[in-house]
Parts: sequence; C-alpha cells; structure tokens
Amino acid sequence: MPRFRRDRAVLVAVFMTAFSVCAPGTALAAPGTGGATIPQVLPQTSGGMGYGDPSTYSLVVKPIAVLNRQLVARGTMPGAQSRRVILQRFDQKHGWRNVARTRVHSTGRFKVKWKADRMGRISLRAILAARRGARASSSANASAAEAPTAKVTVYRAALATFYGPGFFGQQTACGQTLAPDMHGVAHKKLPCGTLIAVTFADREIVVPVIDRGPFNGSYSWDLTQATADALGFTAVGAGEIGYARVDSAPAT
Repeated sequence: MPRFRRDRAVLVAVFMTAFSVCAPGTALAAPGTGGATIPQVLPQTSGGMGYGDPSTYSLVVKPIAVLNRQLVARGTMPGAQSRRVILQRFDQKHGWRNVARTRVHSTGRFKVKWKADRMGRISLRAILAARRGARASSSANASAAEAPTAKVTVYRAALATFYGPGFFGQQTACGQTLAPDMHGVAHKKLPCGTLIAVTFADREIVVPVIDRGPFNGSYSWDLTQATADALGFTAVGAGEIGYARVDSAPAT
C-alpha cells in the first residue's frame, strides 16, 4: 500500500476511535486470510494468580509473558518444605534447561521469577533438586516423573496501529480483498500467510500476514479492524502490542 495512503489510514483510524469504542467480540473466520485457521481469542486473565491444588504437585503461570520481562511462576510441592525447586524451560535442541530456582515455603508453596529469554510458545516445568547424598540418577528420574508443567507464550513488545476504514473492498499486498471481518496483520517483510500470535490487554489472537505496512514512523505492525476489535485495540487506536511468530493456531 503506498506510503501516503497508509498514513491516511492511521489518521482515519485514530479519528474514528475518538467517536466510538468497539467492544471486543468473538473472532470469526474470514475467507482468504492466507491459510490461517479460525482465529481464537484468549479471554482476559484475572489480576490474581493462585498456587494450584495444595495437595498435589502444581505449577501455575499466566499464559502470556513479554520477552526480557519478568515472569512469575507459582506452585505447590506438598511434603517438600525447605527443599530447592528448579524451574526449567524446554529447548528443542538441548532438552530441559534450568532457568531459575527457589525454595519451598513451610506451607508447601513456592514462587519463582524468571526473565523470559525466548519468544514463542514455551513449556516450563518445576522439579525438586536432588537431596544431598541421594543417587543423582534415581532422584532426578523421580523428580522428573512427578514434575508439574505449564505452557506460556512469550511475546516481543512492538508498536502497532490498526487500519480498515476507507480501504475495505481494496486488494491487499497479499492478494486478498480487505473486508471488515478479515483477520490479519500487515508487516513490511514477513511472507504472506506467516502466522503471528498477537496479544493486547491480556487477550491473544493468531492471525496471518495479509498485507504490507505500516509505513508510519516507529510502528511495526498494522492490525486489520477485525483483529483490533477482537483484542479491544480499537479503543486506543495505536500503541504497544506483543507479538510472536508461531507454527500453528491453538487447537480448538
């Protein structure tokens, strides 16, 4: 899309936002979105986060984290008071890698903090460190067998706008006809159809790249209006989102 037309789109979007706030709704399937499956929106997460069932081994993390920012994991290890807990991240090449550690409280609970250092969908688990004098192999096997796991998507922060009004009915750079219900994002370089997980205000949606842009200052992404509506992003018009490249949409 030509630069002056895209800049005009940003102005139109911000102008319209001043008069109306679009409430987030359920994401619907849209034809011609680069091969993506039906987008799913993750509901807003609550402000608090529990420790899990105190009678079982558990690990609890929020499903959304931001790269290079602190992630808090909580959990329970009944009967393991004062023992050391190790938080591990799964690596495709090297298996489970230690990323943080803490100790179990007298209540059987633990809380550990980790500065997220990888983008994408991450698997975490918490294991008890081997006791001194215990056999390393048998102790490690027992800990791994009962280790609680959790999944989180780690995003990189970036600035985004949204577009659509004034461009519906026109062809995108990837060959689709832009429509009000089309889910997708515009990016300057990523191949058409690349799946991107986008988060805003504790909501998440997975959509494909369908267009080129934005061509406006420090902004890295343009969301279609349907994508922005699903995330509640139309209420701000422009600002910080989180993004991560993914291989597939969440299973239904």
